Amino acid sequence: MKLQVSVAPANRILVAASLIALSGAIFWIDMHTNSAIAIAPLYVIVTLISARFCKPTGIALVTASCLVLVAASFVLNTQGGTQLGLINSSLGGLVLCITSYLIIKIEGAKNTAAILAEANRFRDALIGSVSHNLRTPLATILGGASVLAEAPAVAQDARLRGVTDGIRHETERLNSEIQNLLDSARIASDGLQSRRDWTDPIDVINAAMEREKHDVIRHRVEVSCDNDLPPVYIDPQLIEQALGQIIANAAKFSPVSSTIRIAAGVKDRQLEILVADEGVGLTKDEKARLTERFFRGARHIEKIPGSGLGLWIATTFVASSGGTLVALSEGEGRGTIIKLAFPTAHESHVGSNSVTGGNMKFADVRRQLQVSQRVRKVKKL
Repeated sequence: MKLQVSVAPANRILVAASLIALSGAIFWIDMHTNSAIAIAPLYVIVTLISARFCKPTGIALVTASCLVLVAASFVLNTQGGTQLGLINSSLGGLVLCITSYLIIKIEGAKNTAAILAEANRFRDALIGSVSHNLRTPLATILGGASVLAEAPAVAQDARLRGVTDGIRHETERLNSEIQNLLDSARIASDGLQSRRDWTDPIDVINAAMEREKHDVIRHRVEVSCDNDLPPVYIDPQLIEQALGQIIANAAKFSPVSSTIRIAAGVKDRQLEILVADEGVGLTKDEKARLTERFFRGARHIEKIPGSGLGLWIATTFVASSGGTLVALSEGEGRGTIIKLAFPTAHESHVGSNSVTGGNMKFADVRRQLQVSQRVRKVKKL
């Protein structure tokens, strides 16, 4: 993709003639006046004009022509051969060379950025199209597996029941990954619309747990919430999906039978929702890049399936409701805590009993999750 103004062949001669005339006029001024160093900026203007209409090779040619004129002026001018004339000409030539180099580099960077942006748009469109077309056959497979699972012959045969359960589970997992791809394409195309409303955070937590109940079935899930949590102004569907993704990640990156703790409380006018696991934890690099699009830790690529989109999507969904997402971890193998924070309608007086303060460290958050006594409900899945 070219960023230069398109010039019709019939006008190229006019552009070239204009540049030559302007350069000639500057040379005449240099020869008949005592302009000295002031001439260099005029040649720079010619170079800048050429950048508007010419490709890099054309810019280089115009610069070379201006350098020739500067050299000719030094030789022919009445100051020729003097130290002052040499200094003026050298400085003028240096300014021209630096300007030309910077222009060419900037134009090259612009062209590269435009090409990458176009490639990204094409990729997102392709991902969206392919993902959308895969939803129909997946729905058919999932429906067929559900019907088979209810057939008497299958229900009574443990081996066949295991096969149908496996088909259904993997289809649901693939459907979730495709949904992530669709959400990714929607975000990239600026198609994300947040429909915010005053929402009970308990309803969002319950809906997210129900959404991911199959993913956490082999873990113990504990939910601890402060009493009388205030409503928050969020998009309940997007935040449910974001929280569900975080819970699913906690299960995916944690050993079987480990505990996943979900807690909610208020601190400094913010509702804070924490999801803590006892899994693989985060390295320093993973923590810094956790919410990047398509990022996956190198140690997980061959061991744990995924697309690297989940937390990037969750972060975007949370931000669309005015919230923030922060990852806490003491290092590899020491678990992870994901904290979501949303502004509330009024100041809370929970004080030191809130789930976490804004500057608390990982160990402090973990300790409060473990010893919290105000449990609204504890759910084992």
